Amino acid sequence: MLTPAQAWQTIHETLRPLAAKTLPLHEALLGFLASAIHADRDIPPADRAAMDGFAVRALDVAKVPQQLRIIGEVAAGSIASLAIGPGECLRIFTGANVPPGADAVVPVEDTTLRRFRDTPAGDNVTITASIPSGANIFRQGENAGKGRELLVAGTRLGPRQLAVAAACGHATLEVHARPGVAILATGAELLDAVAHLSSSHETRDSNGPMMAALCEAHRFPVVLRKSIPDDRDATRKAIAFAAARADAILMSGGVSAGPYDFVRPALEALGANIVYHGLAMKPGRPQLFAMIEGRVPVFGLPGNPLSATVGLYEFALPALRRLAGCHHDACRPTWRLALAEDMPCRGSFLRFVPARLHHAETGTRAVPLKAIGTADLVTGGLAEGAILAPPGEKLIAAGTLVDFRPWEFDK
Repeated sequence: MLTPAQAWQTIHETLRPLAAKTLPLHEALLGFLASAIHADRDIPPADRAAMDGFAVRALDVAKVPQQLRIIGEVAAGSIASLAIGPGECLRIFTGANVPPGADAVVPVEDTTLRRFRDTPAGDNVTITASIPSGANIFRQGENAGKGRELLVAGTRLGPRQLAVAAACGHATLEVHARPGVAILATGAELLDAVAHLSSSHETRDSNGPMMAALCEAHRFPVVLRKSIPDDRDATRKAIAFAAARADAILMSGGVSAGPYDFVRPALEALGANIVYHGLAMKPGRPQLFAMIEGRVPVFGLPGNPLSATVGLYEFALPALRRLAGCHHDACRPTWRLALAEDMPCRGSFLRFVPARLHHAETGTRAVPLKAIGTADLVTGGLAEGAILAPPGEKLIAAGTLVDFRPWEFDK
């Protein structure tokens, strides 16, 4: 039986990112870069003023107060054509290129001026503080030199990354296609959320909406969503139908070894390769990963809500991110956090303990939650992630650093 770490390594090695396509910059949001972005020129491309003030020669203001003659001005986006000589200065605005001869910018606050704009060329200004050469100047190339790799392939494109791409002259970007997902929920007892429940044996489907919402949150289009009765032939037909339309299939229920668990037999009837079935972990031991025709991954998650939640975030979502082009380390983030309180442990398998985060001035800590079995839907809804409790431990003391797998993170 594979460990969770071995299972994820197997998934990562089995799957490959989908083909890349070219998208306009604004449509690439939350996509993953197919190729790296390099600086097309020095950033900044010239020495630039870091604030409004006066471009000066530092040597001229080594002793203050010092009066300098204003010979003109240079604004951002204009050419700094005037050169500064001894005893001269130039009014300059934030982001403007530093003119020839100048090697520092004196802030307005370090002059006797009350109104910065009332300083026409030909007037004098008194500098009241000396500054060193290079002061208040963004040096050419200090952010990045021409040709430097700024964003690696596999980077998730958020607003800040799109800003970098735009600054490097990219109106379009090569990003991997987002996988279309089919969601199949098995179980004769499952009803829609709006259904009126007439008996205690009926259950509203919660896994289906959770899986669909998670896909939508990550911009993975849901191309099919269907409930399947506990029937071998119906399960086989539903999987075949989904495999013809989706890049990946997420299933809940029907993956254990009971008389009404038909997911594995249905997959085998379709000739699918069962990569693994059952993992050394709790909750979520009886989950399944298969490949149909070597191209469509199927993730069979347990029907119990907490088990399904753990499996979804631990394997299925990272796999979808892998298909979308995410690089390995970012597919499944892990944080090292201190425990907020003692946490009892038990069992010979790695346990995923639902947890919340406590934010304080001293840092963020993980607060373990007590789940009432694998069907505990409420605890799963309260949790912000899971603490990974190693096998063999009986108690992990408060303050101990633990691995925490966030369920909500910067997508």
